[in-house]
Amino acid sequence: MSQAVAAAGRSNAWFPSSTTVKCTPLPAGSSCSLLLFYHYVEPMMTQGKVDHLKKFLVDTCTSLSLGGRLRVAKEGLNCTLSGPSSSLRTFADSLQSWGSSGPSSRPPFQNCDNFKYVDSLPPDRHFSQLTVLPVQELVYYGVRSDLAPLSKGGTHLPASEYHELMSEPNTVIIDVRNNYEADIGRFSSSDQSAEYVNPKMRKSTDFKGWLEKEETREKVKGKKVLMYCTGGVRCERASALLNAEMGSEVEGVYQLKGGIEAYLKEFPEGGYWEGKNFVFDK
Repeated sequence: MSQAVAAAGRSNAWFPSSTTVKCTPLPAGSSCSLLLFYHYVEPMMTQGKVDHLKKFLVDTCTSLSLGGRLRVAKEGLNCTLSGPSSSLRTFADSLQSWGSSGPSSRPPFQNCDNFKYVDSLPPDRHFSQLTVLPVQELVYYGVRSDLAPLSKGGTHLPASEYHELMSEPNTVIIDVRNNYEADIGRFSSSDQSAEYVNPKMRKSTDFKGWLEKEETREKVKGKKVLMYCTGGVRCERASALLNAEMGSEVEGVYQLKGGIEAYLKEFPEGGYWEGKNFVFDK
């Protein structure tokens, strides 16, 4: 990895600063792996701790020749990384032990257990740079965290249980992704009893306005609500917002643990899924 580190100075409220490091391509004939994960911490980190975390991420990823994109906030991390398989696993181990300031201090990422690895990819799948991006929210919904606390988020269901609920009547499935993603792949309403609902969002901030519409509220009222996205992170705040605003009016809010990626791993023939998954299908 190049030693040239460029600070991308976007000094506005949403992107206070970012750091970009150019990556050296992996050798021809080698294999590349991907690591995807997100993790919310409780309690939230101080700004000082976030600054230390950012330095740790840049230094560790640089030393391990990793590329990718890391979104860093007081509430946690949302990351997609690439590099040699062993380097990614070393990074995950280092992150879990980072941040302990004493024998009574618990590292904030100690319980992060949703690391998803994709191995044996061609070397050209390695990202050309590493970007560490400080943000206010891991997924920007434009909603104050106290109005949609993650403690009110939906119940996480493994793919097998989520699959069973899709066959139950009086159930709706809300696609929490952007509309262009839903256009190329989604859960089919024709194969199971639950009704598929696409909010047709261009961006995540559209979700709150869609939820406030009377037709939306009538569609989900009195029903089991299933929510899903690519990897799970977009459902966290969205399900918390739905629960905060309509929790007493629905028969439970559930989200697909691990997202579409986990579902397709559990059901390699597709299950109720039709079309492509935007992230990995080229």
